[in-house]
Amino acid sequence: MADMRRARAKDGIRWSRNRLSGHLWTIGPALLTSIRAPHAPPGRPFQTSLPDPALGKVRLSGILSEVEGSDTLVLIVHGLSGNALSPYCTYAARAVARAGFSSLRLSMRGADFSGEDIFHGGTTEDLRAALSAPEIVRYRRILLLGYSVGGHIVLRAAIDEVDPRVQAAAAICPPLDLDAATVAFDHPSRRPYRRPIFRDLNRAYRAAAARGRVHVAPSRVERARSSRERDSLTVVVRFGFRSIKEYYERESVAPRLHRLRMPALVVANVHDPIVPPATLTPALRKASSALSTLWTNRGGHVYFPSDLHLRQPAPPGLESQVTHWLASH
Repeated sequence: MADMRRARAKDGIRWSRNRLSGHLWTIGPALLTSIRAPHAPPGRPFQTSLPDPALGKVRLSGILSEVEGSDTLVLIVHGLSGNALSPYCTYAARAVARAGFSSLRLSMRGADFSGEDIFHGGTTEDLRAALSAPEIVRYRRILLLGYSVGGHIVLRAAIDEVDPRVQAAAAICPPLDLDAATVAFDHPSRRPYRRPIFRDLNRAYRAAAARGRVHVAPSRVERARSSRERDSLTVVVRFGFRSIKEYYERESVAPRLHRLRMPALVVANVHDPIVPPATLTPALRKASSALSTLWTNRGGHVYFPSDLHLRQPAPPGLESQVTHWLASH
């Protein structure tokens, strides 16, 4: 009995350490890369546009890194408050280049602080427009890689089959059920994460407001204390949803995962402090057999140790491992 109690105590200590590690791996790399940005592969500015029924022409930007002779392009999509310059997108582009493929790090509409618009968790139109750009048309094979909300978007794009050249998709720490993810993210314990994310979202929103492209004053939006409240003031109003409930239900990938036909991968962390496992497992249980899920107990939200291995015959590290998985499908 005493041995059993000691074993349980050790398990509890180990779990607490791993959970703390999840926070450290989420916060630490973000702080370090804000001081010194990771080295990026050679690339050039990318720009295209798409028609929007409310705003007319909406421009998109990004960074295109081309590898001579490659017929494969990996489209990399950032998270909610990121853009093409986000460090994890740079890490992905580096791994993709090492594998011999081209990449496009796309900034979703307005994420580059241009004031073009705002985006939400189901804005797959931006991916469709990017893949239709003249510079991208020549690529024979397209692979999708998204982080956090960007992961949710690429899964939606895979299910909706936005381009016949898309052959596989990978999502890193994605929320799958937008309602459940928002409930978790709005918990008081996650307030330290909401602050920096809201700060960047508010900056992008103010830029859109300065161009007359939103309907609610930034001063009102900036008083929002929860994601649900903020989405109600921004996404619901801008995109014409009847309610926050309709937005989450209509755009969430969770009820659509059974329709997935192309190979797709979800990489999730049991100690993710922003997207808890409990918000993912109900949706994963109902997913089609085309979806593979790899759980890890190392790392945080979108950032992981450089020696992470996901059982792929490729160099260690999240991006190298995921790039190999994508390329093999």
